[in-house]
Amino acid sequence: MLILFESITGYSLFSFKEEFTHSLIQGDFQNQINNYEIFFQNFKLKAFAPFRSINHALKESCRICRSLASEYLQKFILNSFYLYGDQIELGVTDARLAIHINKTIKKKVTTNDEILEFSRGIRLHFEKISGDFFYRDICKAQLGVAHLYSQSKMKLNLEKTDSLVTQSNFLLEQLDSDLNFFTMLCKDWYTWHFPELIKTVKDGYLFALVVKLIGNRKSLNKKKTEELKILIINEFVSEEIINSSRISIGSNISTSDVSVIERLASLIINLSEFRNYINFSLCKKVATITPNLNQIIGENLVAKLISKAGSLKNLTRFPASTIQILGSEKALFKALKNKIKTPKYGILFHSNFLQSVEKGFQAKFSRYLANKCTLAIRIDYFSNFSTKIYGESFNRQLKNKLLNIPKRN
Repeated sequence: MLILFESITGYSLFSFKEEFTHSLIQGDFQNQINNYEIFFQNFKLKAFAPFRSINHALKESCRICRSLASEYLQKFILNSFYLYGDQIELGVTDARLAIHINKTIKKKVTTNDEILEFSRGIRLHFEKISGDFFYRDICKAQLGVAHLYSQSKMKLNLEKTDSLVTQSNFLLEQLDSDLNFFTMLCKDWYTWHFPELIKTVKDGYLFALVVKLIGNRKSLNKKKTEELKILIINEFVSEEIINSSRISIGSNISTSDVSVIERLASLIINLSEFRNYINFSLCKKVATITPNLNQIIGENLVAKLISKAGSLKNLTRFPASTIQILGSEKALFKALKNKIKTPKYGILFHSNFLQSVEKGFQAKFSRYLANKCTLAIRIDYFSNFSTKIYGESFNRQLKNKLLNIPKRN
């Protein structure tokens, strides 16, 4: 009998002495198989078919893992049978591979516990046996092919990757929190010097731009006034800022404080621009992953739903009742503990549909909205092609439903 052994270097055929099988019955097989000298006396390498390259080794490994015999392996077995006789028996460790070899080349192939034990011994001493014809480090070769094999098994669809959506949403929330803190600090700090500006410029990003441009209000010269008019665009607002700077009741400020405030304003500007870029990237990604759900509630709410659920796959498992209250877990547990009415909406409360519905009808409409969102989520995740037709249809149905519900004044 010949035993087929698959390794990272190639295919091997080993023969063994028939009397060595008695050690299995006698019980001293374990001691004999661990001893290389005894093993080498009973097992002989009869044939070897090396792999031509690392890519060839990867392809053959993938075929073996699927219990399939490649053409290369079939030719190797047929040539070996031609050399050692057609009546010889072939032993294989994998039963499914044995069946496939038997069907393809019509040769007698068997597998049993005895072959499994012998293959284990061959694997234990193969590195020493292969030292004569394989001059590379087997461990490194195994590691390299293992990495390539793992990469070939990874089925990653970049269009369906929702981890970026989750991370981007967390980053946006953190940036919003930081921007609010820095903007509030900048306004409080600069108000001591120019209190009238905070009444004129409400937007935090524009306030930071104006602060960086003006700096010390006493240094507002003709060049800065022209730049201010271009920055503000509104001529009346820019004139009001210029006039206020001349008659401001604010206190004087040192050069070091102005430098710190200007740097803080620059930080606000950079963070705001970075936040806008992340938001644009997030909207683009969400529109690709969930085109139908995006048509119903918009990119920001879709990102919040996916982040709250952990992944789009988890979101598909939730019923409409869970999606309806997703984001209001604290209120839900508090209501269950105090035995009061449970919340009727969570993240979906911020959708444009619910914002336009009368308060008494919001709970009922939120369930209808959650039903449509559940259908859209499952269509987006399980469909093989990207389309937003269903989302547009759901959007029209929601708008028609709104016609029969009183709206907010």
